[in-house]
Amino acid sequence: MARPFWRGQLRLALVTCPINLTPATTERDKIRFHKLNRETGNRLRMQMIDSETENVVDRDETVMGYEFEKGKYVTVEDEELDKLKIESSDVIDIERVVPIEEVDWLYWEKPYLLEPDARGKGAKSTVDIFATIRDALKGKKVAALGHAVIGRRERPVMIQPRGKGMMLVTLRDPDEIRKPEESFDGIDDVKVDKDNLHMAETLIERISGKFDRDMFEDRYQEALHKLVMAKQKGKKIVFAEEPERDGNVVDITEALKASLRGASKAGKAESARATPKRRPVARGKSPRKRGKQAA
Repeated sequence: MARPFWRGQLRLALVTCPINLTPATTERDKIRFHKLNRETGNRLRMQMIDSETENVVDRDETVMGYEFEKGKYVTVEDEELDKLKIESSDVIDIERVVPIEEVDWLYWEKPYLLEPDARGKGAKSTVDIFATIRDALKGKKVAALGHAVIGRRERPVMIQPRGKGMMLVTLRDPDEIRKPEESFDGIDDVKVDKDNLHMAETLIERISGKFDRDMFEDRYQEALHKLVMAKQKGKKIVFAEEPERDGNVVDITEALKASLRGASKAGKAESARATPKRRPVARGKSPRKRGKQAA
């Protein structure tokens, strides 16, 4: 279980509940590289250099600074930042509830697991309050909106029920989002051919299915892992050939027809593989008689 990085209160009007926030994602299984000295093989270490004296500066000799004019800074100590708290540093107030579909996924940023902080004497009461808020949101099919200070920024957040717990997603500022409608204005309006549209819809129907987590298999990471293991064991490295890329514009009607023919052949082959083969029956003997002989 990951260690919570944020502890505080979830508040609905006068009802409050202690909660923990934990990142919902992790990349700990990804292969990571370190920078090494090619000559010695030793790991390299980053150093901070004074831009004027070019002297190396130790971490405990650094301080954060805000540049308000070219070359002029105001410094801020860590202790000052720790004391700089606002209400949403410790409390997430449910300020509004909205239908989940109203929050465009373009605004969704980073997901967190939201759980009751059931420590101490009031553990049962905490879980009861948490479950009540969770089930109320679930019953009304809405998401809760509020604010939380995360990473030295006050961010709008969205909370929604999920199983026995809840999920919190930080929301992006509208200024950070490019409006798709404005970007797509340059795309010409075209009248799609009805026959082509029908063939495209047929292709889409043939690949329709359920959302499958196997889609998230990272084939690049898998290849990277094989590369590292091969080098570790001193084996010969065999690289796959780079796939050919055809950038030529083709006739869409012919391409759709060819795709349908290919999909049809693939479907028949898959069906044949899925159908169990029947054992041939010997001539002159019925299955029943042969079965008696075998018995």
